[in-house]
Amino acid sequence: MSKPRVLVVDDDENILSAFSDFLKKERCEMIAASSMDEAMGMLERRRVDVLIADVRLGAQSGITLTMEVKRRHPGIPVILITGYPDVVSENDARSSGADYFFLKPLNIDKLREAVSICLTHRTAEPKMPV
Repeated sequence: MSKPRVLVVDDDENILSAFSDFLKKERCEMIAASSMDEAMGMLERRRVDVLIADVRLGAQSGITLTMEVKRRHPGIPVILITGYPDVVSENDARSSGADYFFLKPLNIDKLREAVSICLTHRTAEPKMPV
């Protein structure tokens, strides 16, 4: 059985590196994207079990990304993160379709639990290429 695959979308290389370390420990494969367009391309070409995205993606928005993912791939759980609680609220994140919403700095135990729950409850979708 293949490892669960998590797509992390953030325009900060340090955040992507930290997620890579975290997800290795969780026995997940991580693929990274730095923009909404890059993420959507990956979702069309690769199987993704969970999406974790920053709310701020340069000129783009993790909220917009979440809505598009839920429209095209409704079975993929989405975890939104932000360091700017004044920009978006948990209600905004939930309204966009996000399954979880966390503020930075992240509570690793809560993030671990959210990833685990998302992987357990992942809705079956047509098989995507590995």
